[in-house]
Amino acid sequence: MPAVSVVMVFHRLNPFMAESVASVINQTFQDWELILIDNGTGLSAEALGGGACDPRVRFVRLPHNGGIPAGHNAGIAAARGEFIALQDYDDVAQPLRLERQVAALRADAGLGLVSAHAERIDETGRRLRGEVFCLPDTAEHRAYALYAPPVITPVAMARSEVLRALPYRAEFPFAADIDLQARVVDRWRMAVLPEVLLRYRCYEAQTTQQRSTSIEQSRATIQVITARRRAGRSEELASALCAAEAPTAAESWRRTSALCRAEGFSVLAAFHARRSLALERTFKSAMCAMRLLMAARRGRPAREQREVLRMFLTGPVRALQLRPA
Repeated sequence: MPAVSVVMVFHRLNPFMAESVASVINQTFQDWELILIDNGTGLSAEALGGGACDPRVRFVRLPHNGGIPAGHNAGIAAARGEFIALQDYDDVAQPLRLERQVAALRADAGLGLVSAHAERIDETGRRLRGEVFCLPDTAEHRAYALYAPPVITPVAMARSEVLRALPYRAEFPFAADIDLQARVVDRWRMAVLPEVLLRYRCYEAQTTQQRSTSIEQSRATIQVITARRRAGRSEELASALCAAEAPTAAESWRRTSALCRAEGFSVLAAFHARRSLALERTFKSAMCAMRLLMAARRGRPAREQREVLRMFLTGPVRALQLRPA
């Protein structure tokens, strides 16, 4: 059995996929299998060039596009490796990626998932300014995971039992990785290796750009159910999804801000109010955000009122005094 199963889900052929596959084949660590999850395209192996002829490359072909979460779950189910590495089909792994991450997981039995730094590139492979956001300090991961992913999922490697214990959820079709990290960090430690091990491609047609409204609604929902779970309550996923359902992303955040306040999550309510204003910068939206802020502070102890205001004004990185890369 291979040490590492690399899972790569695709629903179409793009100009970058062959390069992404080649970046796995060219790893310094060679005890791997690459599982290509075909989400209903029927793509032939020949379309990927010579790389797909490597005997360690396997296709799992789904009859139709069941979505990103279903694709990842199919890949995880098919994986035979001790570790499972996730990689998007338009990104490029640096040659040392698998070697470094396997070493980290083998050196620390308490580590459930390890990520790394990533640099941004455009459609031509030209490097863009700024690395992808992550928090290098393991101690900061759990606090920030309530608001956003603390590590970079497309360059993550986890023990197979971690990903099998926490399947991707179909309720978050374009943000299941955000939900995954929020659940992983509640049960296992995560780490970030201090080097760039992925070239993360940014371009207009990628899913994160095309599905931004759905992603925002999912983010709002994930934060509500994470707060409930951490408070020892039932997630009640259906009610959280219903609260976030709205004509616009900004309205989703306004509705979930009110829900958070009603459930006693005052600081989170302030963040949701802040996010609604960031997405819709109008006078009306500003007035709504201020009303939500005042409601979140009302009746709370003085210290909590200060935390609520700090979250609204500065956001989680500064409010929680975190140190991003």
